[in-house]
Amino acid sequence: MAAGKMHFDRYDYGSFMVMFFYAVCSMAVPMMLYPMALDLHFPLQDGGKGMGGFLQLGRSIPMVVAMMFCGYAAGRIGKAKTIGFSVLVMGFGIFLCGCSPFYGFVFLALMVSGLGEGMIEGLATPFVQDLHPKEPGRYINFTHSFWSIGVVSAVLIAGGLLTAGVSWRIIAVTAGICALVPAVIFL
Repeated sequence: MAAGKMHFDRYDYGSFMVMFFYAVCSMAVPMMLYPMALDLHFPLQDGGKGMGGFLQLGRSIPMVVAMMFCGYAAGRIGKAKTIGFSVLVMGFGIFLCGCSPFYGFVFLALMVSGLGEGMIEGLATPFVQDLHPKEPGRYINFTHSFWSIGVVSAVLIAGGLLTAGVSWRIIAVTAGICALVPAVIFL
């Protein structure tokens, strides 16, 4: 049985961008960790190896908490508005990361970003499933492909920019600002 042509609307395009920028923002810190450590004077060698991992912990704990409560938020204000708000929070956290004057501020900024990322993680798939109840699998798989596109793009673009001497701060701030685009679509 041949599958019919896929049809996309504004929320589909928004979902593609959400997955793309979720991947970009998730890859931001691992890509920029070394120049960030040099700039903010926190060690990554010897006894300081845990400081980079601690940033990931600071992002992951709020992410899990947000996943636990995203269903409640979506039930109160709707999935689309919750996703739009979540992308704003994620982008704001990455933006703040790029403006961070010291390590503790980066940690707090990544906690903010983690809240948004957790809500996206919990709601993106069910949202697409609700958009396409007749063939949810096709649309979910297609939407999830934008995560991979975002990862590859982040690695190639951010890696190239960092190699060319562009400040990690400019990359983080730009990623945070770009995350506003899907937020506008959802809000």
